[in-house]
Amino acid sequence: MPRSPVALIIALSATLFAAFALNSGASLQSSLLALRASAEGFAPVYTGIIMASYYIGFVAGIIWGASLVNRVGHIRTFAALASAASAITLLHAVLVDPITWSLFRIMTGLCVSGLYLVIESWLNAQADNTSRGGTIAIYMTVSLGGLAIGQLLLNGAPVSSFELFTVASVLLSLSLVPLALTRQPPPSAVSGERMTFRRLYKISPLGFVAASGAGVLSGAVYGVGPVFAADLGLATNDIAYFMFFVILGGMIMQFPIGKISDMVPRQYVMIFVLTGLAISGIFPLIAPDLVRENLTVWGGITGVFIMPVYGLAVAYVNDYLEPEDIVPASGGLLIIYGASAATGPLLGSSAIGHFGPWALPVLFSIIGISVASFAMYRAGFGRRISIEEQGQFVAVPRTTPMAFELSPITDDVSTDNNDEGNPAEDEAEQKPFDPHDLEDLLTPDGTAHPDDIGQVPAADGDETADPETDKKT
Repeated sequence: MPRSPVALIIALSATLFAAFALNSGASLQSSLLALRASAEGFAPVYTGIIMASYYIGFVAGIIWGASLVNRVGHIRTFAALASAASAITLLHAVLVDPITWSLFRIMTGLCVSGLYLVIESWLNAQADNTSRGGTIAIYMTVSLGGLAIGQLLLNGAPVSSFELFTVASVLLSLSLVPLALTRQPPPSAVSGERMTFRRLYKISPLGFVAASGAGVLSGAVYGVGPVFAADLGLATNDIAYFMFFVILGGMIMQFPIGKISDMVPRQYVMIFVLTGLAISGIFPLIAPDLVRENLTVWGGITGVFIMPVYGLAVAYVNDYLEPEDIVPASGGLLIIYGASAATGPLLGSSAIGHFGPWALPVLFSIIGISVASFAMYRAGFGRRISIEEQGQFVAVPRTTPMAFELSPITDDVSTDNNDEGNPAEDEAEQKPFDPHDLEDLLTPDGTAHPDDIGQVPAADGDETADPETDKKT
């Protein structure tokens, strides 16, 4: 029987608290560094490099995190990475230098990626097939809530002070407490399987391109969004509210947009969202004063069109996959997303540096038009997926492939395996005994096989028992 939402939250409370603290601390640190770099007089290109470096470490964590967890264990990995991330956060305030900060951001991205992997492994171990949908929904809400609250913490102290670095460090340290004290047994080994980029593109060129575009958009928003607002003359508290509403807009509308994509061709929903983003990006050029006076509203609307793009891309790719390929494909998509996200701060900061703050919305518009045009171009290619064939949209965090293990759409793998059973055993039970079958249990010299009577080596010239042939058939 499925657990009620309240019972599920209580059961997952320790892991959810760790996720909330981690997202709040990482979100605060990201915007704080962007604003502090601007206040320190770093050139926009250096700010872009600093913010892009995080995603380099994040991709490295996706690639090597699973091997680290499997080698030293979940709790030890989480303790080491949380402690390192907390210490690195404080070092930003001590060593104020763009090159040093870039190195720190690489290490932070690596640590945060590994921390996400442990949290999502634990959630996956605690969830069963009746509660996966509720678990992923609660986790998604807590994660986005932590990202939004982290932005509001910018109002706690001046950007130039040491206090905000301390708050971010404390939050990262607090994420360690519930998992370090948990009595739950550690999860099983983590799979690091990933689908190749070539195969992903062959399966769905549009999904591949849309995931790349979503990465550029997210990297630009999180990495350069605070700088964009600061260059427009907003105070720190207004910048915090602007970023809060960007995240909130995507948080509220991601689920309704996803559900609409289940009812109509997903490609059309993607085109609509990207077209809306293009219009939203152009609008500040038409009415700059109106947008400046209502920047939080414009930020919320823009977030509505930016945040769902990755989820739609993943759902579109999943429509063409077998259930057992979903998790490996997610690993490849996340690397594509992370690598593209590293270019977002670079492009955004360069655009602002050369053309002023309104160049960032124009960048959003260019990406929206480009991906939407590619979606329209691809409409005439490949096999069409009917509404009945489309899978269910499930919003998942852009963190690690383990988040996709939580998705209820992967339940078909275990269900199919259980339903299929062992065909050989079923046939043996139903087939009547035939004395001639004894010949198959003997080796060519007429004696029983010494190791396994059911596994008979092939006779010379006999290709029927060749393992490669059997594997192919």
